[in-house]
Amino acid sequence: MRQVSTSASALSALTGGVLTGEFRRVHGVEAVEHAGPEDLACYEKGEPGRAGVLLAKAAIEGRTVIVVPDPLAALCMVLDHFLPEPGFVTAVHPTAKIDPTAILDPGVVIGADCEVGPGTHLFPNVVLYARTRIGAHCRIHAGSVIGADGFRYHATPTGPLKVPQVGGVVVGDDVEIGANCTIDRGFLTNTTLGAGCKLDNMVHVGHNCTLGSYVIIAAQTGVSGSSRIGDGVLIGGQVGIADHTVIGPGARIGAQSGLHGTIPAGETWLGTPALPISVMRRVYAITRDLPAMWAGWKR
Repeated sequence: MRQVSTSASALSALTGGVLTGEFRRVHGVEAVEHAGPEDLACYEKGEPGRAGVLLAKAAIEGRTVIVVPDPLAALCMVLDHFLPEPGFVTAVHPTAKIDPTAILDPGVVIGADCEVGPGTHLFPNVVLYARTRIGAHCRIHAGSVIGADGFRYHATPTGPLKVPQVGGVVVGDDVEIGANCTIDRGFLTNTTLGAGCKLDNMVHVGHNCTLGSYVIIAAQTGVSGSSRIGDGVLIGGQVGIADHTVIGPGARIGAQSGLHGTIPAGETWLGTPALPISVMRRVYAITRDLPAMWAGWKR
């Protein structure tokens, strides 16, 4: 939950919405599926959840709702107003907590409210944006950027509206991140990497992704936002993973595969679009025979 202390009436004035329902105070902003009675949430479809105050297109009986024509645009206005992005004021922000045994090489920049655990080594020119937590005994190689904006824009009549990303990144213990990797912070919650993960060079992890423990990802792989990767997954190089993909624990993904949907635990998948390896082997075998088959059809 992102902390915001205000009233529903103040939020309706800020967003230009119409307040319906009882007066309530708001103490945080949260995704609608996780929100509680003291939170503000954006509601567009599905279940309205338990949020104390909703930004929505229409009133809901028995609920406190700020009625606005575009709930997500209104939420962006609230986040920009109450949770502005903190800047980099020094190489290491005064609010950052760095363990005395951590090693910071030349050119490292660390933003507000960051933490770096014991024995962790940040190599030259690593950048940690605000609200990044790095565990113990990690190695983050040169040029990697942890906690930059998640890539999300909302279509409006006046063009794409940038959706503020006010979450953070949490990296577990004994994680190694290669050179020139990028891991985006979450929208309202955190992007997380479990203990023992190993990322090769030039790997991208999008906002709100969750990687379990001991996930290994080879170079030039991109993991799109809100994907979930289970413990012990092995991913080859140049793999493209679509948003909201779920990869079960222990799965193995072949190089240059393209994934979406759900990959069952323990299975090996390959190809674009990815299929179980037993299927893809037959596809590849048929592909080799296509020239001869085509020549036969022409005759």
